[in-house]
Amino acid sequence: MRRIKLMLAIIAPLFFTSCIVVDNSPGPNGRDGNAYFGVDYERRAPYSYWDNNSSIPFNPILGEYYLTRPGIYDFEYFINPYDYYYGTYEVYINRGGLGGAHGEPGFDGLDTYLMFIADPDGYHLHGDSFKTGGSEPIVIEQKTDKYNYKITIQKGNVNTRDAKPPKYSSN
Repeated sequence: MRRIKLMLAIIAPLFFTSCIVVDNSPGPNGRDGNAYFGVDYERRAPYSYWDNNSSIPFNPILGEYYLTRPGIYDFEYFINPYDYYYGTYEVYINRGGLGGAHGEPGFDGLDTYLMFIADPDGYHLHGDSFKTGGSEPIVIEQKTDKYNYKITIQKGNVNTRDAKPPKYSSN
């Protein structure tokens, strides 16, 4: 009996020291950032506004951001009953980072924002002098942490192209 206890006293510690578990599995990925979109103006409110983004309600509050999904959306905004700008805008999200070793979580992606300025002379950023004036399409793209979008815009007229029913109208 004494021998069995002595053998257990020697073997047991060896058994438990051989059972060290090292977990190198990666942690969870960080959450993706949200995307926000809104419509506003600086000089004069648009006559009407339309887009096919289902996240933007009918009669949106100008200057208000709305949570949206990433994607490419069509838009139109009238500057009077006959002339308007139309094109597409693409909203991106910032992906969260990959999880790290030993269960470390990845970093969260930053939220992105696009406030679409629908002025009579064309799209521009707040306080920016960039204007679109012709009937040729212009591409505006910005890829930073906070602003991540692409806009293609050109001028149209009801005599040359049919328009969509507006979501917003100042009438």
